[in-house]
Amino acid sequence: MNSVRCHISKPLGTLGGILATATMLTCTIIQTVQAQTTPQDRDFLTGAAFQQRLQGPVTSQWKLPLRDLVYSLQSNFQICIFLDRRIDPQQTISLQVEDTSLEQTLRRLALTAKADLCFVRDVVYLGPTPTCHLLATVAEIHAQNLRATAATGSRAVLTKPVSLQWQRLAQPRTILTQEATRAQLAFSNPEAIPYDLWNAGSLAQLPFAHRTTILLAGFNKTFQFIDDQTMMVIEFPSQASLQKIIQRKISPANLAKVKTQFPKLEIQVRPEGISVQGRWEDIAEFEKLLAGGKSTITKPATTGMQVYTLTVENQSTQAILQAVAQQSDLKIQATTAAKARWTKLISIDAKQLTLEQLLTQIVAPAMLAYEIKDSILTVDIANQ
Repeated sequence: MNSVRCHISKPLGTLGGILATATMLTCTIIQTVQAQTTPQDRDFLTGAAFQQRLQGPVTSQWKLPLRDLVYSLQSNFQICIFLDRRIDPQQTISLQVEDTSLEQTLRRLALTAKADLCFVRDVVYLGPTPTCHLLATVAEIHAQNLRATAATGSRAVLTKPVSLQWQRLAQPRTILTQEATRAQLAFSNPEAIPYDLWNAGSLAQLPFAHRTTILLAGFNKTFQFIDDQTMMVIEFPSQASLQKIIQRKISPANLAKVKTQFPKLEIQVRPEGISVQGRWEDIAEFEKLLAGGKSTITKPATTGMQVYTLTVENQSTQAILQAVAQQSDLKIQATTAAKARWTKLISIDAKQLTLEQLLTQIVAPAMLAYEIKDSILTVDIANQ
């Protein structure tokens, strides 16, 4: 394994990023062969400390297998990262960042690894885009349904956040069934959990529903309750929408404003409060705004004022465009002809470019063109 020298200076729904810090971490990766240690006994950061760490700036350079880089990040930043089994852990990651927040560093890592990223409470999940898009939402829906369905005597056990560790060569079916047993639950179809052998690993403190959602997601599976003590393994949904009642009042004028700011949410005022429905990430930002904070959602009106630094090697044009679009709150639409070309592998070394400059640099090698209108990034073949 590689050693790392670091210096730190101050610092009921349907299925169907807060505080800035002055922490600077500079890491030098030294290529040596050592025994690899696992992070399973580490106390991962949670809550406000986790959010502060995500916003701290990072300057570093890596060229490591993905699995080793994940271990390094976990060790040095005390954050829990769960790598989806469908993402190749042996692929070599070449990544350089300078004065970049840890969160953006992780997003760059995901892009380089041909993956996506989401947060399930205090766990960073690296996996395929369809899974990451819905994972936190699915976990919260399960948590809602569990509180409503589980037997009264087991609710405290099910809702209490606890950590989880497993040893090398552990079978996920065994991990999941043992977790269910400890929660006084059982799977009706444990055979639906595919056989696999995992490296040693761990999860930060999470409630039962969130732990189980993460562990099953890599098989494109999730679960549902049959009764108050029995769960069934089912396919991971292609759509999911979380519904929540927020007990606050809002004026009609402010309601119109937030509906414009959160176009992906269904927001209604009811006698019991504000009813909001959509993805968990959007609802969390909405709640933050209502509580008097500042939403961190990137607005389409300001994307042109942002600057981007991006370094990737041998990635498909499609993957890079999708990552940039996601961070810029844009939806991609591509013509059939464009889709035939955007599989082209390209390398990008862009520093401090506007969105338009970056997109031009991305699409040019594949002889594509783009247009941004009404938060939609349209990709087509370039005029010959």
